[in-house]
Amino acid sequence: MSRGARVAPLLLGALVGSLCAARLETGVACVILGALAAAAAGAPWPRGAWLRLVGGGALLAIALNVLLTRGTPLAGPLPFGLHASVEGLRLGLLLALRLAGAAVALHGLRSAWPGERAADELARLLAPLERLRVPVREARMVLGLALRFAPLLAREAGRIARLQELRAGRPARGWREQLARRRAVVVPALVNALERAERVALALEARHYRGRPPAPPGRGRPTWAAAGLAVAAVALLWRG
Repeated sequence: MSRGARVAPLLLGALVGSLCAARLETGVACVILGALAAAAAGAPWPRGAWLRLVGGGALLAIALNVLLTRGTPLAGPLPFGLHASVEGLRLGLLLALRLAGAAVALHGLRSAWPGERAADELARLLAPLERLRVPVREARMVLGLALRFAPLLAREAGRIARLQELRAGRPARGWREQLARRRAVVVPALVNALERAERVALALEARHYRGRPPAPPGRGRPTWAAAGLAVAAVALLWRG
């Protein structure tokens, strides 16, 4: 079993722990643990768009909590009757840490479970739910197809956008033209996605494709799975 697959349960534990963290200490610990596990899984340094998205979301969470939560004043009177509170700053920092921890854990899982591996692993973890008539195999097939065709659809949408730019002959000017360009890309991309989905469905039906049973657990996984469960359990219990 690869190193990335071994630390995947630890990344899942960091993900769950980040989502349910109720203390700043727990949030910081989950972020650090997720970053170390992601590095161990061989995850590359995040791109600029990823950093801007996560950083922007964290700053927005802090700002909204500071302004919307009542409590001890953090600063003097603000314009437009706004109020900044110390309690809001604490809640905003906690929410930002939860967001960052979950994002880092997902970034690591992307390298630990590349491609359809994520669908296979999640199906293996949720296999006991089949006894309760939960369609785990069907969900695994849908998720696997989504993971396989999402990059293809993204490239197709980019190709359509470039064609629309060439057809227009110049860059968009103003928000009206930008909105029109987006609409000119979305409609053909959506039609192409529906047509591709129909062809894939017909191909699967012609081959009598059925959901395969989940793969058995590999060697050495119980220890890492216990570590991941321990991280999630600590975050859940340390909410008081």
